[in-house]
Amino acid sequence: MRKLNALLFSLLLFTFFDGHSQNRSIHFIEKPWSEILSIAKQENKIIFLDAYTTWCGPCKWMAAKMFTNDTVADYYNSSFICAHADMEKGEGLELAKIYQVRAYPTLLFINPGGEMVHLRVGAPQKVRDYIEMGHIAIAPGEGFASYSKKYQEGNRDPGFMMNYLERLQGAYLPINEPLNQYFASLKEEDMYSPANWKILYKYVYDLDSKEFKFLLSHHKEYEKLYTSDSVFGKIIGVYTQALITLSRNKSFNETNLNLAKQKIKETGYTDAEKVFFQGELNMYQMKSETEKYLNLAMTGVDQNYSDDYAMLNRMARIFSQMATEKTQIEKAAGWAKKSIALNSTPENNDTYANLMFKLGNKPEAVKYEKEALHLAKKQRVSTQQYEETLIKFED
Repeated sequence: MRKLNALLFSLLLFTFFDGHSQNRSIHFIEKPWSEILSIAKQENKIIFLDAYTTWCGPCKWMAAKMFTNDTVADYYNSSFICAHADMEKGEGLELAKIYQVRAYPTLLFINPGGEMVHLRVGAPQKVRDYIEMGHIAIAPGEGFASYSKKYQEGNRDPGFMMNYLERLQGAYLPINEPLNQYFASLKEEDMYSPANWKILYKYVYDLDSKEFKFLLSHHKEYEKLYTSDSVFGKIIGVYTQALITLSRNKSFNETNLNLAKQKIKETGYTDAEKVFFQGELNMYQMKSETEKYLNLAMTGVDQNYSDDYAMLNRMARIFSQMATEKTQIEKAAGWAKKSIALNSTPENNDTYANLMFKLGNKPEAVKYEKEALHLAKKQRVSTQQYEETLIKFED
């Protein structure tokens, strides 16, 4: 594993030097599958197979943007026998059956004996994703197939489970069953270990799961071990995900919303109301329901974040960009002013100045923008934004 990490690090360095023009691409061998397997045996290399269809948009994007990246091309051309096939014609039809390809694109890594060692479904967005998945495919015992076998043989080590769940997600396969089985095998005291907190934090998103209910019921213990912010953020994330899923249903209404809230209330979680407020804000923001977002914030920010200078500034900043009504802008200005009173920073002085300018109070806007600039200089952070804003205000 150390060799894998060292090799991964060295190759990832190349991804930072991509300012030059991209003029190389992955060389895909255009030969029958039997000949491709023969070449792989002769060269003792793994086959990289891009399983695509002609109608698949992500397949086309990946071919145009990632397979033509110099770093990706150089690594794949030197490390693999590269092939591609349309899964809906010719040999692709049989290959789709053999390797159980059900979604596109599917990126397969196949050994010279024709066995799949690793796969990933979808079109990764970053160069380092392609390098990393190539390393995993090459490293003995690190591919999806090896992890699946080890899981079936009973491996339940926390570090192994973290990687196994990651590979399942990469293959676009469900993780709930192995995740639930794993947590069911643990003693209560094991739930608090750093490794299991990482698994819970990254993979548990079912509002009704025993693991999430355990987190809610024992949030104080987790907060002592892993900070209040991280625990609160996790709980909000699960609640928001549940709301987004519910809201996609045409029958979503106030009753459904209250049922979701009740599940959290029943655990006795002390910050339930704050979770409801923040989760619903997140839902409206993700669904671009601006008016609902603004209306909820108008009534909930003071109740939930009256002593949190960072959140007061954040909400005031959002309102400065989204709000159109004078009452909304004035409300946001109040939050920004209170944020300054709690802890004066370049950011909240700048927020207040922008809101004052939006309200037509130019003298106040200039005064607070100068203070933002002064604090930025004092803290030795970038002043460009504040200088440019001040010039705008003083014109």
